[in-house]
Amino acid sequence: MRIYLLSTRKIRRNFLLGTLVVLTTALFMVMVQQNAVPAGVTPKPHAIYKAQTEEKVAALTFDISWGTKVPGPIMDILQEKNVKSTFFLSGPWVKKHPEFPKRLVAEGHEIASHGNEHVNYSEYSREWIKNDILTAHQAIKEVTGVEPTLIRTPNGDWNDMVLETAQENGYKVIQWSNDSLDWKKDRSVDQIINRVLEKAHPGAIILMHASDTCDRTPAALPAVINGLREKGYKLVTVSELLEYGPGVID
Repeated sequence: MRIYLLSTRKIRRNFLLGTLVVLTTALFMVMVQQNAVPAGVTPKPHAIYKAQTEEKVAALTFDISWGTKVPGPIMDILQEKNVKSTFFLSGPWVKKHPEFPKRLVAEGHEIASHGNEHVNYSEYSREWIKNDILTAHQAIKEVTGVEPTLIRTPNGDWNDMVLETAQENGYKVIQWSNDSLDWKKDRSVDQIINRVLEKAHPGAIILMHASDTCDRTPAALPAVINGLREKGYKLVTVSELLEYGPGVID
């Protein structure tokens, strides 16, 4: 009888310990998914693809690396439609064409970085990546007075080292969950519009471009904005979007 009671107690104790481990692990996973970990624990760097929210809110974002023909019309449309967006700017373009980034700031858009050299960061060393990020940061700061904290790495390329280096230098890496494909030469204006509207979802970060290579974007943008609004979406900057819910990682 005594042996039976001891065995029963041992089984109960092991069951309780096992249950505690499972619950603790589940709680930690939930906290990681919500980007919230206990104080003193450094979260692993990650790229943000969208915001976790059920509200119909989305961010239009634009990458600019070169050119002067497309940026102006894009800004004109956004101003006319009263839309504030996030622009990821490359360092050399900012220095070469300061009038555009200055206008972006004056009109209330969010300024972010697109790095300095338009190359895949994952193919370079940590020190090289740091230098590229800081070179672009300084160029943007000198021209606009803004010190960006968001970066979209060139070509959307990253690995763990890239994410760690960006975080160490005060940046969050922002990707996208809705690619307009306006950068593809074989895409028509209607195809760009339809793709954005079909893939619209709460918390979306929408990728578009304002470089001269994407000369169909200005023609597509009014219908994109109108279509999103007709679907009930509010358009905000990336930083505003992340206030609706934590960034969803990949």
